[in-house]
Amino acid sequence: MKVLAFGEILWDIIDDDAHLGGAPLNFAAHSVQCGGEAAILSRLGDDKFGTDALDRIDKLGLITDLIQTDDSKPTGTVPVKLVDGQPDYFITPDVAFDYIDYQSVKENLDGFDVLYYGTLAQRGASGKALNAIHNNHNFKLKFYDVNLRKDCYNKEIIRLSMEHATVAKLNEEEVIEIGKILFGNALEPVDFIRCLLLEFGKLDHVILTAGGQGCFVYKDHTLYHVKSDPVHVVDAIGAGDSFSAAFMHTFFKTGDVIRSAQIGNKVGGFVASSSGAIPKYSNEIQNLLAKI
Repeated sequence: MKVLAFGEILWDIIDDDAHLGGAPLNFAAHSVQCGGEAAILSRLGDDKFGTDALDRIDKLGLITDLIQTDDSKPTGTVPVKLVDGQPDYFITPDVAFDYIDYQSVKENLDGFDVLYYGTLAQRGASGKALNAIHNNHNFKLKFYDVNLRKDCYNKEIIRLSMEHATVAKLNEEEVIEIGKILFGNALEPVDFIRCLLLEFGKLDHVILTAGGQGCFVYKDHTLYHVKSDPVHVVDAIGAGDSFSAAFMHTFFKTGDVIRSAQIGNKVGGFVASSSGAIPKYSNEIQNLLAKI
């Protein structure tokens, strides 16, 4: 499986410490650990954050040829602070990943099996680049990892994203929010999925994640709960992205959504029980993926 991940590369700034992240980057890195190839199409500033990010991304084994450099906009950052003991964040606007350019890379966007994209990077001019990719290039699968972030989405972005997706992943809160946005009110999960599948003709599969409870997948007009094994959570950052990568890796090979969800849960649980968003997979996880 060869993945093109589109979207943000950014640094989370927590207590003056910088942590490289962004869901597209995490997804791409986990896709490589699953045994695939992955390139990320994004944009970094011509600054230290950008230089450091590019160096780390290269070491993750990703194809970096599609990462652009912006000499007027800074690399994306997300300052995080504690408010009443709870983390609160602010996604810095008008940064490099808001200006991903399609024209300069369009000749190099063929030959990928899977397109991964989320919502955040579509808040600015990059949304036009993504639409051009949708309209001018073919992929076997398009994975919309919703990942709503405050003040960074609207109805038009969500609708366009769903219109192009073949697989979509949401969490429980996003089911409620998108139900209100697209259908006028919050819906029960099974009704929500049925409405999505009726409304968006290219959409074949919807995954609802439920944290430590596993996930739900819709198959043969039935919503199945795919439970996950209990784990001791050390660091949940990156767990959802690893789930997505393992799910798509398995689904691309097998076409079996239940099996894909089971593998996704296993990998996501391992990452949640480890430190960092992209820990090296254990021998057990590597063997599990190798047998698919």
